[in-house]
Amino acid sequence: MGTMYGFVVLVLMALLYFVAMRWRRRIIKATLEEFKEKDDSYTLVVGAYDWGPAVDKIIVNPVSYIGAFDEEELFPTDFTVEAEGKMRVVKDAYFSDVNGERDAGEDHITLELAVAPFASECSPFVYDRESEKNNWKESFPHVIRHPKFAQPITEFNDIYCPPADVFEEVKTFNRLSAAAFIPEEADDEHQHPLIVWLNGAGEGGHDPKIALLGNKVTALAQNPIQSYFSGAYVLVVQTPTVWMDAGSPYDILQDSCTDKSSQYTKECFAVINTFVKKYKNIDRKRIYIGGCSNGGYMTLNMILHYPDYFAAGYPICEAYNDAWLSDSDIAVLDAVPLWFTAARNDTTVPPEQHVIATTERLVTHREGYELHMSLFDDVHDTSGLYLAEDGGPFAYPGHWSWIYALNDQCAEEDDGSMWSWLARTRRT
Repeated sequence: MGTMYGFVVLVLMALLYFVAMRWRRRIIKATLEEFKEKDDSYTLVVGAYDWGPAVDKIIVNPVSYIGAFDEEELFPTDFTVEAEGKMRVVKDAYFSDVNGERDAGEDHITLELAVAPFASECSPFVYDRESEKNNWKESFPHVIRHPKFAQPITEFNDIYCPPADVFEEVKTFNRLSAAAFIPEEADDEHQHPLIVWLNGAGEGGHDPKIALLGNKVTALAQNPIQSYFSGAYVLVVQTPTVWMDAGSPYDILQDSCTDKSSQYTKECFAVINTFVKKYKNIDRKRIYIGGCSNGGYMTLNMILHYPDYFAAGYPICEAYNDAWLSDSDIAVLDAVPLWFTAARNDTTVPPEQHVIATTERLVTHREGYELHMSLFDDVHDTSGLYLAEDGGPFAYPGHWSWIYALNDQCAEEDDGSMWSWLARTRRT
């Protein structure tokens, strides 16, 4: 009887193994099919810009036509790229590998595209006015034509964003989302600072790439900012709603809400502190916190709750109304080095009621701690690449002063760049 029972068990185990292996092969096959590059298809490459993300390259996999091309015949003017019914300007065309690397292969063709602020045909994002948030477009079809293509190439293959891909998603174990950049220098024997970024209202949700690309936060992982710190960790923390949320979005703005603290305060600190504990070579005396707009509000909120934790704060177009700050709050903020950034023509968060009023109180109260403010008249393009209709520099909304901060354009004569100042600032 025991022998028969053992035989049955062995048969069942063998059957289960056989079924499991077939199921595993099916899963592997489905996965390979999902990620297999399609013939005669295209991949969109997204770059990070002052106004948000933009598709600045298309990598074409023209399997049916690749043999018809010689390198001398890859004239950008022969290609046309259409997106959302509008024609994109093709700046360059060249043979590449699957990643778009020039001179690394001849089985793909990469097209470099011109981009421009507020050009919807360039952006993979769409702004949802109802939720007041940026989202990925559900579909973003392109049509690529060339005289040697028998059919236009319309098959979408993939989309990726090199500036955001250097960040890795962080498990938070709470309602918040996060992504982190780990510097190459992290493996050396030195201590490295941590830069914390808190997203603006339009970049809330559950996808940290929205927070990374909506405000070109990817600049925190690139030079020149990284060079000031000789390699800094970057942690981007994202709220599912908005930071100004005591129990429901924006209820903090109501007079009936007397406690102006965010309901995400403890969770935000837990994300930061857990990350710091994980990486032992993060310098606990050089943790810097900042963010824009709603994230600027949350910056001051976090400093008010954990003033002994952060070495300095860099709130940008911050939305913490000065009327909410008591004299005791000002005393707490007084003990933390701060660098504010804003523009005078900000109509979304008027600086007179926020940063200007608060810094005036802090100047009166300050007792040796550093306080700085970069207050611009407006926000405009400083690259010279984008012009207004009158030939002057392209003007952005006055609320977008994060452009100056992330482009390393906030500076004072005696203290240099805001980022160089932060790099020198340590918690005592």
